[in-house]
Amino acid sequence: MTTKPILWPEPIDEQRLPGGQAAWINSVITQYTALVDELSADERRLYAYIWESMTRFIAPVSIRQYSGIKQPQIVIQQMVASLNTRKLLWYDDDLRAILQCPPYSVLHTSHQVKAFGWGRAFASSFVDAPSALLVYGPNVWVDMQGTCPRSGEELTLRVKMREDFKLEFDVPSGGEGWCVWLPSYPEETPERTYQEFNILRSKINVFHSLQDLQTHQQYQDDEGVGVIYTLEQALYASQFLLYAYSRVLNPSDWQTAQA
Repeated sequence: MTTKPILWPEPIDEQRLPGGQAAWINSVITQYTALVDELSADERRLYAYIWESMTRFIAPVSIRQYSGIKQPQIVIQQMVASLNTRKLLWYDDDLRAILQCPPYSVLHTSHQVKAFGWGRAFASSFVDAPSALLVYGPNVWVDMQGTCPRSGEELTLRVKMREDFKLEFDVPSGGEGWCVWLPSYPEETPERTYQEFNILRSKINVFHSLQDLQTHQQYQDDEGVGVIYTLEQALYASQFLLYAYSRVLNPSDWQTAQA
C-alpha cells in the first residue's frame, strides 16, 4: 500500500467557496489537526479502530472489544475519556459505548455511504460523508446519499478517493441544482470554530433545490444563521475535511483497514 496521509496538498481556493468560507474552513481543519497532533500513538490507533468498527458493524463501539494495544482496560478507558473531552468522539455513559466519532456515526442520520461488499454506514453530516473513504481505501467508488428535508427525496451521487487523497465525484443529471445548508452561530468564536462546527454537524443538510431550502426554512419558521453552498462548493469543502481527517492515519492503519 503506497497511500500515505498528506496535509495541505494545495491552498484553499476562495473562489470555489461562498464568500468568507475559505478562512472558516481553514480554521476548522487547522483546529482539528491541532487536536489530532496532541494524540499519542496509542490514541491514534484507538481512534482509527473506532472509525473502522463504526463503518464495518454500524453499532455502538465498546472498548471492551478493543485489543489493538497492550494496555489495561482502565488505561484504554482513560484514552476514550480524553478523546471525548476533546470532542473528537461522543461516548455515552449510560450505554458505555461510543455513538459518534466524526466523520462516522452509528446513529441513523440522513447522510449515508455504501461501498460494494460493505453494509450501509452513516456519516455525521453531508460534508463529512466522503471521508468514509479513509476506511474503504483509495480507488473504491461509494454511493453517497443525503435526504432533502423538504421533499424527502433521496439525493445520491458517487465518490472515489485517489491514492493522493484527491476526491472524484460522479454527480447525476440535475445534481448541479442541489444545495447544502451549513448553519452557524450568530456570533462565531474564532478560537472555537471546530467545536462549533462539531455541535452543529447534525443540522447540515442537502436540499434538492434552493427553493426547497427556502420553503423548508419558511415552514419551520427558522430563517436560521448560516451559509448556503452549491453542491460543488460543498464537495470542495469535503475535500479539505478529508485531508484533515487523514492526519489520524499512518501506513499501518491502511493495512489494517484493508485486511
